[in-house]
Amino acid sequence: MIKSSQNENRRSQPCWERDFQTQALRVELADESSYVFPYTRLAFVRFEPGNDHDTVRLRSDTHEIQIVGENLRSLELALQKFAVDWVKGLSERYDLQTSDDPVRITKITVSELKE
Repeated sequence: MIKSSQNENRRSQPCWERDFQTQALRVELADESSYVFPYTRLAFVRFEPGNDHDTVRLRSDTHEIQIVGENLRSLELALQKFAVDWVKGLSERYDLQTSDDPVRITKITVSELKE
């Protein structure tokens, strides 16, 4: 059961969730597979704004994660605080007008780094 004081640290989004007490980032892919990356293994996060989409790139010691979508700046700022619990792409059918969060993740790819 989540107490109201715990709930203040959480903000639920349709394509990501903020949690200031998380230890790892879960990345859910379109094929329903997922990865869990401990924040202690995260090397850097890079935000790349664009005209038609934004990109957030994360690199761990073993993988690179690329998140593509719209209005991803707030996602990057939450990653800076190690406060993103999970991310996943939104269905094309999802209407952003029903959400108070403008973040829309359209594509996530995870690539293993070669030595």
